[in-house]
Amino acid sequence: MSTINTMEDLIQVLDEHPEWLETLRARLLTRELLELPNSLAMFAAEMREFKAQVDRFVAATNSRFDSVDARFDGVDTRFDGVDTRFDGVDTRFDGVDARLDGVDTRLDSVDARLDSVDARLDSVDARLGGHDAMFKRITDDLGQLKGAHARNAALENAAIIARDLGLRRTKSLSQEELLDLIDAADTANVSVDDLRSFRVADLIMEAAAEDGEICYVAVEISYTANGRDTKRAIRNAEFMTRFTGKRSFAVVSGLHRDDRIQSSIESGEVIWHQLTAAQLDAE
Repeated sequence: MSTINTMEDLIQVLDEHPEWLETLRARLLTRELLELPNSLAMFAAEMREFKAQVDRFVAATNSRFDSVDARFDGVDTRFDGVDTRFDGVDTRFDGVDARLDGVDTRLDSVDARLDSVDARLDSVDARLGGHDAMFKRITDDLGQLKGAHARNAALENAAIIARDLGLRRTKSLSQEELLDLIDAADTANVSVDDLRSFRVADLIMEAAAEDGEICYVAVEISYTANGRDTKRAIRNAEFMTRFTGKRSFAVVSGLHRDDRIQSSIESGEVIWHQLTAAQLDAE
């Protein structure tokens, strides 16, 4: 049997008997250490597989990023086109702004001219206002002249008014006679305004019926007879009956009449006597 005194002796013996090397390794190393080469081999294989997977993932990711980059390049290209179009739009808007500035300038000119027109219209309105006042005065004066003309014609034809009622005029009462009637009557409940209006009546005449009965006719006269004339004629006739106890008639006379007094005529409250153009022309 070989004698082992040094490490070199041990190595020599193990070289001569390699089966002893495995036995010695099994005695000296733990199970884990013995299995470590296999484990390392498996780990290396797994790492190679993992690296291959990582390489594939990186390649796929790079491919996708390349695709994304390509798409972004396309988006950039489209945005470049959009930018170009917006530049064109901006240019057109600049043109529109310039035209609108021109329009504003022209509108300012129009406003200035309109202000001038307004000023001239105000001047015209002021002048027309003066003409309106003058025209109103002329109209009022003409109305008074026409009324006076109609009144003169009716007074000259007083007998005809009485005859149309089947009466014969005996006289026309003067203002003094009307004042005497007022003085002799009880007028406590009659307004002062009504009495003043009564004493300046257009025409109040005394007339006789065919049987000799004395009656009175209260006539209000206008170029165009209206509601005011109707009310005054009816009121004056009522006053004559009240002051004298005699039958009285209310008459309105004129060349024309307001349609609104038609109901009073139809009811018999007032009698309509129409003047003719010939009677007014005779004036």
